[in-house]
Amino acid sequence: MVGLIVAIGFAVLFHRMAAYERLSPWMWAAASFALSMVVLLVMGFAPVLFAQVALYGVMWWYNARKGGRREQDWAARREEQHHIEEERWRRAQEEIQRDRKRRER
Repeated sequence: MVGLIVAIGFAVLFHRMAAYERLSPWMWAAASFALSMVVLLVMGFAPVLFAQVALYGVMWWYNARKGGRREQDWAARREEQHHIEEERWRRAQEEIQRDRKRRER
């Protein structure tokens, strides 16, 4: 019974940490719960904490890797948006020039 409470507690903790880090919270909560249950059944109560720390390390590594990709995506989007704005600016300038030439005639 205590093992189930511990497993649920760690699952809730991982759910909140993953949501804070903008990862899929249910996946990490399920992984934490499953890890707790397996370790409790196989090894006992003491190694659960070490297993959860290891899972946290995996989550941290995954988030760092995902953050790097996110930064690259943001940079690419900023560059694309910059080109779009330049194109809009160029078209607006061309339209202004055409309107001026029409008025001069």
